[in-house]
Amino acid sequence: MKLIRYTCTFGGVLLLSACLVTAPVNRGTRIDEVPMYAGMDRSKVPELKAADEKFISDVTAHFGSREKAAARWVNQAYAFYHQDQLGMAMRRFNQAWLLNPDNPEIYAGFASILHEQGKPCDAMKMMEKALALNPPTFQGIYPDAGRIVTLCAISDKTLSPSAKGELIARSEALYEKAEKIEPDKRYIYSSWATAYYWRGQYSDAWRMVAKARAQGIGNGAVVGLPSGAVDKPSEHFLNMLRAKMPEPAGQ
Repeated sequence: MKLIRYTCTFGGVLLLSACLVTAPVNRGTRIDEVPMYAGMDRSKVPELKAADEKFISDVTAHFGSREKAAARWVNQAYAFYHQDQLGMAMRRFNQAWLLNPDNPEIYAGFASILHEQGKPCDAMKMMEKALALNPPTFQGIYPDAGRIVTLCAISDKTLSPSAKGELIARSEALYEKAEKIEPDKRYIYSSWATAYYWRGQYSDAWRMVAKARAQGIGNGAVVGLPSGAVDKPSEHFLNMLRAKMPEPAGQ
């Protein structure tokens, strides 16, 4: 396996796009575009170890702490995510993970990208890691997790009925927690509506649409939004729902 060293120039302003030594997992796959570098022990590769140590040292000195530097990388990662530059987003989340593996937003970011890549069960595992780190309650992470758990439950055809039921119950519990503690109710109900849609519970989906409409303008979530889970029910989603069940009178 040939390793390629990239060099970066740090001027008066430290570039957020600082380079690291990377190596392919296999042909066509960059290891820095896999969450947590695919579990690779980078300290056993001298070039990677040296590059990682220099990166951490440089950005920590610039931003004052590893935690502050990681937060900046997380922000840039989500910016790339919202621009649909998933590879760049994953690279930034991995760099943030090197800096501060205790930041729950990093794992939520991994989950968001895995969701977009059509890997909801892998995304669910990352969301559980994020939730285990007691994330802030105002970022939309609980409804995002609830929807991803639902998508895993309906997409994994190997699940037994009881296992699927446990995941659906987990999804409901996450939404119920979000409803109690998160302030952006419109976002919660809009996301909940999509989860009910994918479960085939169309009357419940309409019920959540009504709840979302009854809220004021949402604040939007900071955590990456999975496709279909937006601040308010989109017309595209509503048309999908109408195709399954006519909109109840009065809504």
